[in-house]
Amino acid sequence: MKILVGLIRRQLQLEANDLGHCAVYEKELQRVWPITEENRKAKIAQFAEKHGFRLAYYKQGLCAIFVEDTTSHELARPILPSG
Repeated sequence: MKILVGLIRRQLQLEANDLGHCAVYEKELQRVWPITEENRKAKIAQFAEKHGFRLAYYKQGLCAIFVEDTTSHELARPILPSG
């Protein structure tokens, strides 16, 4: 899952100005969530929320589209140097 988090985060950073979203296609989704898994959409949405994203769109057999969760206070807080 760490690899998937990194992929989504990189794509959002690279494409944020143009598209503002990251599409993860079925081939990659199946590595983490088998297509026959029960409550798959809910599990993908939970994964997104846990990592500071939001599941904006999901179509089984096609893709999941993630956007940055702008309501997350933890992500919006800047990291200041100590001292």
